Amino acid sequence: MEPNAAVRSRLTHSLEVSQVGRYLADEITQRLVARLNQLQQGALVNFVETACLMHDIGNPPFGHFGEAAIQEWFKTHGQKSVLESMGLETEAATAYQDPLKLALSDFEEFDGNPQGLRIVSRLQWNTDSFGLNLTKTTLASFLKYVRGPQERRTERPFTKKLGYFLSEQDVAQEVWEEFGYSEKPQRFALAYIMEAADDIAYCVSDLEDSFEKGIIQEATAFPEIQRRYLEKRFASTAPCQNVIVDVLEKMVHASLVNDFSSFTYTDFRTRLNNTIVRYAAQRYVDKEADIEAGELRSLLPEDEPPGAILRVLKDFCREKVYRHETVQRVELAGYYAITGLLEQTRPLLSCSRKRFEAALAVRNEDEKGNRILLEPKLLKLFPQRYMKVYAHQVAQYKGRQHEDFLEWNARAHLVVDFISGMTDDFAMTTYRTLAGMRL
Repeated sequence: MEPNAAVRSRLTHSLEVSQVGRYLADEITQRLVARLNQLQQGALVNFVETACLMHDIGNPPFGHFGEAAIQEWFKTHGQKSVLESMGLETEAATAYQDPLKLALSDFEEFDGNPQGLRIVSRLQWNTDSFGLNLTKTTLASFLKYVRGPQERRTERPFTKKLGYFLSEQDVAQEVWEEFGYSEKPQRFALAYIMEAADDIAYCVSDLEDSFEKGIIQEATAFPEIQRRYLEKRFASTAPCQNVIVDVLEKMVHASLVNDFSSFTYTDFRTRLNNTIVRYAAQRYVDKEADIEAGELRSLLPEDEPPGAILRVLKDFCREKVYRHETVQRVELAGYYAITGLLEQTRPLLSCSRKRFEAALAVRNEDEKGNRILLEPKLLKLFPQRYMKVYAHQVAQYKGRQHEDFLEWNARAHLVVDFISGMTDDFAMTTYRTLAGMRL
């Protein structure tokens, strides 16, 4: 939806994260050179770079607001759709709480992270059901969260969001088994590096994009950012403190006098990134035992200057950029487009399993002799490889307890895979087309 080509897209952001991740991984391997041979050093860097390139691959149209739209639709309409599909009255919900949770949990907590795992391990179907056929180390490096849909959110690290869906539970389990995490799933060491690279890249780049789009001005932003950071009152001996204070002072001066000839935003970004990357690399080495145990909360804690400046930038953008009228307008349009797409494909979710199977077979009538009109036409829109994934999952569920509810889960994934895989523009275009607003 962004017409300005100078503003970062999801692709350019992912490329930047991969560059930061590679830089950070290189810095770490240099500090571990006594323990890692050349092949191991190269492998570590490559695994991190790959995870960084993939880190946002599961994000739906309109990013986090798109995630919220999917979550809200299923919280509002999901249970009714399941019950209609099963031929049950609304009053039956109490008696079917467990199977309903089985069917709906993936979607009421929908998130780009588990959707990303689904894309690389399932949806990129080539000749088999293993997607891109990535190594377990690559998948472990990508897994940012460790909680499944049947688990409750706890104070345990990295359980704030879903790490994987019910449909990829077997994939996650194989990864945990490979690294000895079966009893207590934990974050893999290289996933810390991927997360840090993402934090470094997007906190600084979102601010730069806001200048490019004219949402805020440097002369307004940097004095405010400097004030917020200095309120943290770090001692001059704190890690990276002097460098951070210096680059902020230079950027404030340049922005107030509107003279960027001696110090540009690129200088600010480069010096800040270099400083934070080297700090994170040393912290990785210093805290390696905690990282290997999955107990470290972050490579960039907010009680030290590098994490604090990133938090200040993140909070400033949240308040001054993300809430700007132009951003809000796009998010609202995206919310209604995604909600509308789910409504338009709702016949696939509320029909019976037998009717859905008849639609897949392009029959004109369902098992009761009722005419089938919309469902086959909607299914024609879906990629064939997504249909293969649906068929494969349903075959895996055959004979299991609550099989029909599991089939509905696979069917809902088929719909959500289709919608969440769209670009912003394609989502808007498809919504308008299905709503009859355009051809």
